[in-house]
Amino acid sequence: MKVFCQKNETDRLKTVIVGRWKGYREVEAYTEIVNADQEKGLPEIDQLQSEFENFQKALEAEGVEVRIPDYVGKFVYDQLTPRDIAVTIDNKLVLCNMVKKSRRYESAGIFPLLEDFSGDEPDVLLPPSGCFLEGGDIMVDKGRILVGISQRSNLDGFEWLREQFGDQYEVHPVQTTKPEKGENVLHLDCTFNPVGKNHALIYPEGFAEIPPFIKDSYTFITVNRVEQQALATNVLSVDQETVIARTHPDCARVNDKMREVGLRVIEVNFDGAPQTGGSFRCCTMPLIRE
Repeated sequence: MKVFCQKNETDRLKTVIVGRWKGYREVEAYTEIVNADQEKGLPEIDQLQSEFENFQKALEAEGVEVRIPDYVGKFVYDQLTPRDIAVTIDNKLVLCNMVKKSRRYESAGIFPLLEDFSGDEPDVLLPPSGCFLEGGDIMVDKGRILVGISQRSNLDGFEWLREQFGDQYEVHPVQTTKPEKGENVLHLDCTFNPVGKNHALIYPEGFAEIPPFIKDSYTFITVNRVEQQALATNVLSVDQETVIARTHPDCARVNDKMREVGLRVIEVNFDGAPQTGGSFRCCTMPLIRE
């Protein structure tokens, strides 16, 4: 059995880690506000339970195996968004260095899930100190690894990834718009996300400049600022025909545009996690895509 496998963002999803709602903000003293979205208010546990359970059911209905992180402890108040703590690239798992201290211990919750696999021993890579990376900034698609240079990932992290994978993939830095430009783009997947075979959701203002190879490789479904703030880009591809997206008025037009290009859009009510700054892509860590 393959332990890890991911070569493209839209290949068939087989096994995924989904964020843990249990234990969220169990002890208020450990809560750290880590982005602008959270300053507007945080979700309640009952809402998170309902929405995450429905999300899991939607994935399982598509034949996806869902795994949930173990509880790390009260000092890690938020385990909703496992995308950022690690990323599968080819047959390896990169554990990411997190900028925010409250998130640095989240990886302990996924270790038991990795040990549970049969077959080859997991191949895990650890970036050195100073190389900041978060999974929301990393995309593997069409023979390339895109690394968002953002609020959470830096050029040292990009250079390290290029050293690890440059013989297999083209590894490109992609500069997102900085906060001082008035854009709240936390990660690359808040402004860009491949869907289907050759399409991509894109919020152009979220880039310092859209790289030519992105323009040449994808047909864009353009997202406006209101839609971006509702995380309309942050869908999860189940395969090249199917995506999971929010049931939300500010995402409705984008969902319809995806349907117009032939995608099947499974809409799930998901409002709690986006209050913390992440939607379906953020709340999942794919382990196996085939």
